[in-house]
Amino acid sequence: MNKFYLHRAGLLALTLLSLAGTAALSGCSDKKEEAAPQLAGTPGNPRFNLQFTNDEEVDLDLYVKTPNGAVIYYGNREEQGGELDVDCRCSACPNGPNENIYWVPGTAPSGTYQFYVKYYSSCGGASSPSSTFTLRVVNNNTILKTYTGTLDANNRQSQTYSHTY
Repeated sequence: MNKFYLHRAGLLALTLLSLAGTAALSGCSDKKEEAAPQLAGTPGNPRFNLQFTNDEEVDLDLYVKTPNGAVIYYGNREEQGGELDVDCRCSACPNGPNENIYWVPGTAPSGTYQFYVKYYSSCGGASSPSSTFTLRVVNNNTILKTYTGTLDANNRQSQTYSHTY
């Protein structure tokens, strides 16, 4: 084999190694669970964390229904040991566009939790802007599940998700 082909084969091998390294760095992984990024609010077990865009024009709210049927949200901030400790309302978001509901480890009721995101308002504007969201279920600072979507005035609620604890 001449030097030209050996050089090209070497470049191809380096390119493939570089691409594999880039995929690893960009978070491509077969693992379901991953360490939680820096999230606003108190860590807990379980923990439901919402991050969204367009907080100056949109107010999204996180709802968590406990296994016993109580619902935690902005209108009922504490129930059965769970607490909504971060609530973003139309630019009044000292922690950024986030909402967080958590239980102190060892205090959460066992069973199935249901949770969803609601489009509460368009913050007084005449238009109906949209917002994308990322909703995470976290256990001991490990993300168990991640859900994403987009809501607006015509599509006001995400689907209801569930998590068994």
